[in-house]
Amino acid sequence: MDKFSFKHIFFLICSVAIASFKTYPEIFINVSGRDSWICTIIASLIAIAYFDYIINICVKNNCYSIVKIFTTAFGNIFGKVFLWIFIFGLTLSLFECASIESDVIHTNLFLESPTWYILLFIVIPALYVVKNGRYSLMIVIMICIIISIFNGINLSILTEHFKDYRMLFPVFKYGVNSDFLICIIKIIGLYSSISIVLPYLSQLKSSKSIRKYALFSNLFVVQMIIVATIGVIATFNVKRLNDLVYPKIVECQLISYFGFIANGEFYVIFQVISSWFAKYITSLFAILLLMKELKFKKLFKSKVFLIVISFIVYISSYLISKNLITLFKFLNIYIYLCIVIYFIIPILAFTIFNIRNKKNCNF
Repeated sequence: MDKFSFKHIFFLICSVAIASFKTYPEIFINVSGRDSWICTIIASLIAIAYFDYIINICVKNNCYSIVKIFTTAFGNIFGKVFLWIFIFGLTLSLFECASIESDVIHTNLFLESPTWYILLFIVIPALYVVKNGRYSLMIVIMICIIISIFNGINLSILTEHFKDYRMLFPVFKYGVNSDFLICIIKIIGLYSSISIVLPYLSQLKSSKSIRKYALFSNLFVVQMIIVATIGVIATFNVKRLNDLVYPKIVECQLISYFGFIANGEFYVIFQVISSWFAKYITSLFAILLLMKELKFKKLFKSKVFLIVISFIVYISSYLISKNLITLFKFLNIYIYLCIVIYFIIPILAFTIFNIRNKKNCNF
């Protein structure tokens, strides 16, 4: 089968990197307060450098298989252990996507609809899309991201009237303290979900231009994240912001022009559903790609595997999203796990792989 164009990496990166920042930025804003927008810029630059470093190693060594890179770096046994840890991280990402999307819809849009009912409209369609293969997956991802970006731009324009940028200052009121550093770490944890894209690299046509497109994609996502973070801080004062759940959605409810464009529910529905659904199916299919590369052929070919993992996600997400406090406790733990699984482990794996590959070339 033909591979996807390397240009598709734009949609893959957008699908995994935008949703979290747009939906629950309060998880890091309540740590550093007004300085969070500066933390976002610093963390974003680190994340861009991180992914560019990863892609550069792939291009230099002409190797895009995460399985080969991990097993070369850590050996066959430990490499597979770390790959299973990576798969565990992808499963946690599925929990995040399903629980957040169902809770957002339940809390802000359809209060009378229970989360177990909303979850059915996330898990079952995703199962159908992924079951139909990578081409249907990519089409759905592209549609979701285009909708999400279009709605994001519209919302940014429509809410501009309500922003007061004086609320961004003064900065560094308490200096560069532990809260400032924790905020940066949390943002890196959120952005490190970009590593969900790594199993897809072997599905893209190898080209040196992939680094350029990956860099462009990250810059595009970063500017969206920075604008979104600055936007919520400029709309609400920090004290008010810390008391809000899903502040971007509350911000959208301020919209009212000419008595015709009132409340941003239309934009919110499509942006939330499209962005989180895209991340969900991207994460689910990434698990299947790793299973295939790990030679679990019987498991990979069986539709039972998809049904079982979807059932696990459904039950787990329902338990997580049943209570808002439980949900945010999970998200706080999830962010730190992302640092380890999606940031530290890939850096170690790709660095060791690069060093070993250089030594083999010298011999």
